[in-house]
Amino acid sequence: MGENTKFKLIIGFLAILALIVSIYARFTPRFPGDLYLTLHLQSFDNHFLLSFMDCVSFIFGGWSSVLVVVIIGILVWWRIGRLEAIMIPVGGLLTLVNTLLKLVVSRPRPSANLVHILSREQGNGFPSGHAFFAIVILGLLAYFAFINLKNRAIRVVVLAGLIALILLIGTSRVYLGVHWPSDVIGGYLIGGVLLTALIWFHQTRKAYH
Repeated sequence: MGENTKFKLIIGFLAILALIVSIYARFTPRFPGDLYLTLHLQSFDNHFLLSFMDCVSFIFGGWSSVLVVVIIGILVWWRIGRLEAIMIPVGGLLTLVNTLLKLVVSRPRPSANLVHILSREQGNGFPSGHAFFAIVILGLLAYFAFINLKNRAIRVVVLAGLIALILLIGTSRVYLGVHWPSDVIGGYLIGGVLLTALIWFHQTRKAYH
């Protein structure tokens, strides 16, 4: 099986899964287990954890995320190359897809009568923009690290750190009560489709140069 076929199969599988989850979210205010998982996570209640989760959420959302994209883009250009650096803001622009899906699915965020709302957010809940951003931008960075870092120990540490950060960003949104876990999963899935497509593009482009 060729590389192109593998990428097509992965993209197709993720796209179908993302479509199913999105349709379900369109007609269901929350998935089974959403409330239990949210309340369980919020039961770890202390000031330090709240401040930490709020900080993580702030850095990777809104205008702060633009600064993150710029910084990562500059670092990637400096250490790896121009093509890879250009792909970072392209990934950032793809968040417009997430914004459109929020309008289409039109699923409300968790309500104060069900969970603790620890941060105020406007707009619809599904899919999580933070999770989408994390999987696309940090996922790209992880991919570039994987193919460019020669030292195995450093590569493992960097990849583990980025994966942990991706998961932490999604967790922070649930902890703060602004998303259901299924919103976060939806963001990861939909972002995963576009991340895989970007990686496919990069490998195809490199194969011809």
